[in-house]
Amino acid sequence: MTSIDVRLGTLGDVDDAASVYERSNLARRQGSWPSRAARVAQVRSTLHDAAGHDASWFLIGRDSSEAVAMALVHPFRASGGSGDVIPGAWFLSLIYVLPERWGTGIGGMLLDAMLAEAKRRGCHRIYLWTHEHQNERAHRLYRSRSFAPTGCTMHDDEGQLISEWRFVCEQP
Repeated sequence: MTSIDVRLGTLGDVDDAASVYERSNLARRQGSWPSRAARVAQVRSTLHDAAGHDASWFLIGRDSSEAVAMALVHPFRASGGSGDVIPGAWFLSLIYVLPERWGTGIGGMLLDAMLAEAKRRGCHRIYLWTHEHQNERAHRLYRSRSFAPTGCTMHDDEGQLISEWRFVCEQP
């Protein structure tokens, strides 16, 4: 297993985290990503806003100086994300590892670091949405850390089926 330095991201890590997101998505989508430019710009802006704030935050994973992984977390909100913040609940918005590093344990290290940081921040539950099809690697990772599907599904803005998963940190 590789030794990776995982820490809270700063403004200086935004471009590297956005690059990990972009490279991983390009590989997962086999080079076909119609909304690429707009989505990467949106993620870069969201990472910038999250750097150094308590509400949202992101992690960066580095192998020496190279960024190899990233995760972005927001407070969980009622009403499908548009309602009030639910205290003690977090939403794992993004988690990505460079494609050439898939299968090396970095995703697990990053997810463990995210769970530890969420617990440090008073977490009771963490939610995420993940693609249902051709995503078994991510499903295995989430199951290995005791995430479970909630039964809620919907289609993302590209028409792909996604499902909600939840991790219970502790009983509220």
